[in-house]
Amino acid sequence: MSNEQHEDHIKNSDSGGESPVKTAAALLLESDMDCYLTVNGDDQGELNKNTPRRFFLSAGNHLINAVTPDGLVEKEWVQASNDKEVAHLIYLAEEHAQAQAKLREQKEALKGPLGIEGSSVEQIQLEQMTAATQVGIPKIFRDGPDTPEMVVIPAGSYRMGEVSDKHKVTIAHPFAVGKYTITVAEWKRFVVSGETTYSPVDNGWTGDNLPVTNVNFIHAQAYVRWLSTKTGKTYRLLSEAEWEYACRAGSVTEYYWGDELGKNNCNCQDSKSEWSCKRASPVGSFAPNAFGLHDMLGNVWEWVEDTWHDTYSGAPTDGKAWSSCGAISTLSNQEWRVLRGGSWIIDPRDARSAVRFMSDQSSRNSYTGFRIARTLP
Repeated sequence: MSNEQHEDHIKNSDSGGESPVKTAAALLLESDMDCYLTVNGDDQGELNKNTPRRFFLSAGNHLINAVTPDGLVEKEWVQASNDKEVAHLIYLAEEHAQAQAKLREQKEALKGPLGIEGSSVEQIQLEQMTAATQVGIPKIFRDGPDTPEMVVIPAGSYRMGEVSDKHKVTIAHPFAVGKYTITVAEWKRFVVSGETTYSPVDNGWTGDNLPVTNVNFIHAQAYVRWLSTKTGKTYRLLSEAEWEYACRAGSVTEYYWGDELGKNNCNCQDSKSEWSCKRASPVGSFAPNAFGLHDMLGNVWEWVEDTWHDTYSGAPTDGKAWSSCGAISTLSNQEWRVLRGGSWIIDPRDARSAVRFMSDQSSRNSYTGFRIARTLP
């Protein structure tokens, strides 16, 4: 260690903060690269490379955290303190170099198309047929005469998120997605089954082929549990990563049909549809995406499985739902959940493939519904 040393007194809260505790022992910290320190959660500022700092700690165990300025590498450990001075060298440089190299590789990979991105509709549908053949079911199927129509989605990788902030997601196994959002008729079958007594209000709209609305996240979960029991198959909500993969269907544009909203491509504000800003449209009223899925953008927001996180930092990259450590509503003490796709009343900028929104999981309204997924063998 070098001879340049900085002494820091970590004060005991019972001492009034006036002087270091008499029983304090010294901890001498040095790092092989610049980093920031916290001791027991308290910010201790920067520890410069090869420049030791001495801390006086009371007897007992102390939580030490060191993180590089760019946040790529973090080390945390419990340091015991007694009556002897302890020297600790924090090794960060090698791991940081590896993390930087991996980050460069990831950025390089994100410069070009991944998987089916940019493929023709014919190529994408061939991938679907291949996936369906592998699992032994038709590309479009039902598990019973009164069950939702499902579409097989092939496994693959893609670049998730806004153009300025994409990350790679790899979905290892094919899965199935509802061709449409769950309809009023499909929800009525749930009510008739006796497994729910909840009949959502119809907003004054008429038609069994409309998307069911006024259903919250909890209602959606009850529906997929019932459908799973009814069919003996594993139905669920999509993860957020699965939803965007299914929505994009190989597209890299703002909407799955292009970079401009255009005319009559979906039901949202300024989309020139007969329902825009008036009400939800019957499912399947617009052309499907390359996977054959309808209304992935506009019409109604769709609940997905994930809890809300402000960014994708730390999100799963395997397509699974991010269901831990999500945000909690301070008003209702309920988890915030993710909604995707936009609605009949939303600004078109909020009806793009990459846009995400959050809502209290108990919230229900006339512009939110849900789409289902099924796990395949």
